Amino acid sequence: MHLSIYIHKKQPKQQQLSLIESLLKIENEVKVVLDVLGLLPEGSTYSEQLKDKALKRAELAENDVLHLIEERATAKKNKDFSKSDQIRADLTRKGIALMDVRKETIWRPCVPVEQEQEAPLVEKEQQLGEEQKA
Repeated sequence: MHLSIYIHKKQPKQQQLSLIESLLKIENEVKVVLDVLGLLPEGSTYSEQLKDKALKRAELAENDVLHLIEERATAKKNKDFSKSDQIRADLTRKGIALMDVRKETIWRPCVPVEQEQEAPLVEKEQQLGEEQKA
């Protein structure tokens, strides 16, 4: 497999693009055939369902997330890293994880930070309150 990647990297850019385009066309054709035969796995839409649920939970539209990603990219470009980090943190609290992949940012659903960390914090505060009373 490593050899095929090496060979692929050594090909001229135009050949690489042509190969990628051909593979994408084949992938689409295979999906059409599998769908017609009723063999298309349900998992192919599963990630979209997860994204829809995450957007609903966050009370955001996908365009809102994409706009925030653009705003974050602008902040990073302007070296306003506190704003960039704040946008990431706000989305993470809402269950939207930003992932920097190469030169672009994509998003994935995640467990909202508030739900993940809020319960242990409340329990800790209650324990501290009880210890102070004693």
